[in-house]
Amino acid sequence: MRLGFFALITADPLRGALRTVEARLLEEARGEALFLVPHPLRDLAEAWRLAYRHLGLRRGRVLYLKRREEAFDREVAQEVAQSPLVLLAAEGLPEFLDLIRGSLVLQALLEVYRQGGGVVALGEAGGLLGEAAFYSLEGEVRAALGLSLLRGLALLPRVEERGRFLALSQLVADNPDLVGLGLLENTALRLLKGLGEVWAGGVTLVDAGGAEFTGRGVRGLRVDVLSAGERFALPAF
Repeated sequence: MRLGFFALITADPLRGALRTVEARLLEEARGEALFLVPHPLRDLAEAWRLAYRHLGLRRGRVLYLKRREEAFDREVAQEVAQSPLVLLAAEGLPEFLDLIRGSLVLQALLEVYRQGGGVVALGEAGGLLGEAAFYSLEGEVRAALGLSLLRGLALLPRVEERGRFLALSQLVADNPDLVGLGLLENTALRLLKGLGEVWAGGVTLVDAGGAEFTGRGVRGLRVDVLSAGERFALPAF
């Protein structure tokens, strides 16, 4: 049986920066994929679906959610669970968290992974998958409880932007049981059980597991900078 996986892609599918990675994911899913998005992204997801037809998509569908009640619909959840590859995108991250948190659709995403499929977060949606969720509000990076699909992790796309690495480091220092993963733009990262694989771009890993906590700060915070082709150990989620 195939191992299920989660993946994060921090590039717009319409720009084609990671088309080789996207084609590989579609090939592994035998050309079948489901785009799961909130209603405001419906038209953009349709454009992604058309673009992916040139990368090997044979059977693709866009499923968009307008209300929280839809995330608790058993037929909707079943459709998600039966897909070998789910591409997740979001706009207005706190609102999307409220939309699917604790829902049957969220359980269905976990079922995709358990059945050997893949759940791929596009863009900023990658920041929602861990135990902590990052989002921008009034020019600042804020943190909230995440979807916890990836336990033991905190993920932050576009970590190279001003203030983002600091936000990730502070959160990990305050929560040493979490490992922080910051992704550069145009990065593809696949997460298997206990293993991370950088397929493209770059990832910054922040770990406070062996740090010394003083009355004024933290010493010994581990920071690894990883590039394409590297693998690294992960907490078992």
